[in-house]
Amino acid sequence: MEAIKLDAQARLERNKFHKHKLRKNGFIPAVIYGKSMKSMAIAVNTNELQKILGQAGSNALIHMNVKREGATEDHQVLVKSVQRDALRGTLIHADFHQVSLKDMVTATVPVHLAGSAPGVAKGGILAQPMRGVEVECLASNIPDAIMVDISNLDIGQEITLADLVLPKGVKATGEGHAHVVAIYTTRAADVEEEAKEEEEESREKGE
Repeated sequence: MEAIKLDAQARLERNKFHKHKLRKNGFIPAVIYGKSMKSMAIAVNTNELQKILGQAGSNALIHMNVKREGATEDHQVLVKSVQRDALRGTLIHADFHQVSLKDMVTATVPVHLAGSAPGVAKGGILAQPMRGVEVECLASNIPDAIMVDISNLDIGQEITLADLVLPKGVKATGEGHAHVVAIYTTRAADVEEEAKEEEEESREKGE
């Protein structure tokens, strides 16, 4: 994945008034952290970050230039998490994780289905238990998405994690037998849904 540039400004003040002022001026408070640095409070342009998330996704490798005490620091970062306003959905905070281009990282990559499954045309139910796959790779190699061809998938068949064709240097970290997508008969789909509901109920009782 190609690195994307984002400018940032180190900030010393962390009180509510300062954060409100940042957001009013088109910026959001954020934090960078990593194993080779102390946590740093920064501010980034809200629209620029939103543009990156919209076009490149949350796994975008970002080349961040941070202005701090009259100098500029360069950091390679990934978006670790973002917070949004509950009502308006606007960005209000972000956490960035500094990474080394030589170290392996983990990321959750969305799964996109391609083609039309013949099993669906025959009345089967398409189920996609896994909409995102956790992978391990270099930060510069995180795929935008994992494409799964379902054009040969018939009733009773599935595609597991082990079946996925991943880019070179990218490894899935989950159980190989886990279903990514499957075609069930109507009854089989009902049974699986009931099993999930029972599992959730048991978990809630246990809590």
